[in-house]
Amino acid sequence: MHLGLLALSLEGYKVEDDCMQRGFRAIERFAWQDSTGRRIQACVSPVWDTALMIIGISDSGLLKDTEEMKKAVDWMQHKQLLGLEGDWRVYSPGTRSGGFSFEYHNTWYPDVDDTAAVILAFIKHDINRAGSNSVLDAVEWVLGMQNRDGGWAAFDINNDALFLNKIPFSDMDSLSDPSTADVTGRVIEAFGLFTSVIVQRLNKFAPTESFTRANSLADRVTASLSPALAYLARTQEHTGAWYGRWGSNYVYGTSNVLCSLAVLAHLVTLLPQLHSCHSEAVPFHTDGYIQGLVDPAITWLKNVQNTDGGFGEQLKSYSNPALAGCGPSTASQTAWGLMGLLSFLPADDTSVERAVRWLINGQRQVDGGSKWPETAYTGTGFPGFFYIGYDLYSHYFPMMALGRYYKSKLLARSLIR
Repeated sequence: MHLGLLALSLEGYKVEDDCMQRGFRAIERFAWQDSTGRRIQACVSPVWDTALMIIGISDSGLLKDTEEMKKAVDWMQHKQLLGLEGDWRVYSPGTRSGGFSFEYHNTWYPDVDDTAAVILAFIKHDINRAGSNSVLDAVEWVLGMQNRDGGWAAFDINNDALFLNKIPFSDMDSLSDPSTADVTGRVIEAFGLFTSVIVQRLNKFAPTESFTRANSLADRVTASLSPALAYLARTQEHTGAWYGRWGSNYVYGTSNVLCSLAVLAHLVTLLPQLHSCHSEAVPFHTDGYIQGLVDPAITWLKNVQNTDGGFGEQLKSYSNPALAGCGPSTASQTAWGLMGLLSFLPADDTSVERAVRWLINGQRQVDGGSKWPETAYTGTGFPGFFYIGYDLYSHYFPMMALGRYYKSKLLARSLIR
């Protein structure tokens, strides 16, 4: 926004002109005042935070059916972008609208990561929403945004001309928007959950128009997963980790991918029920294909786990990959590491229990509830240039991790009985 005002000023507009005044008021709405002073936020993230909080509460198994949760879901649904706007249409003109943006109002730039998170939130909150028009529109939009390399980027499709980042003014080396492992991982997780629900309920749905569309989309989703998984296989680091473009850093990327691979491994067992699935065309049916990606990733997470049981990673790992997974433990990064481990390890695994213990011991009571204090910036805007401190990262990610741990413990007990 500030560059827009500078551009208008250079074009001759005066401070008192209406367009300039509206710009100043918009910047003022981003101002934040607290005990340390007054500063401008880089952005606001209501849709992102709401989706992840719904996932956190749903994973915890608590307060899922409250009026507050229903209001949150309804609010989020009304943020779906179904209009004709969108820069993404330039490269994907035939794709149907259905995405969600990061902010309160951003009709031109829905993003894939937010939309995948919303799909997960809708279905985790209410499994019946898998067949709703809102979810189907979101799934169809994300399908239309898959890149030719098999992965997904944040805002655009096939916008991978990386040489543009070398020009003198390159918007913090981010003029292009290539596929990333962390976004691709979240999409696979959302697609895997969606398809699993649809396949498991094939015999329960009435043959309605919504059912027909859901079944058709499940077929298309399945077809999209093979190139997506191939993309993840190509981008796995020699260490076993994955780079995290939008969260710091390799702990985040590795966690996202492992969570997606766990959902995908479950989906593999259900695909024979999908009438149009031809297993010979789906490489992840091959014995050991997924596990071959998982094993080195789990080993890497175990190797970088801190002695206190937590996980942490410095922002310097973006400029120096040798620092991948190295840094003081934080609540959000420990939650990411724990969710990655839980994707394929039992709840009684030593590494899992150590991470759980760190989160439990690090929780502090405040304002009639509890939270995890965190001052580190673990969100990424533009690697090497600016990073984001999400106030709620240290809350909903630990909720997700501990909720999944608790469910894993319950499952283990039921199997013993």
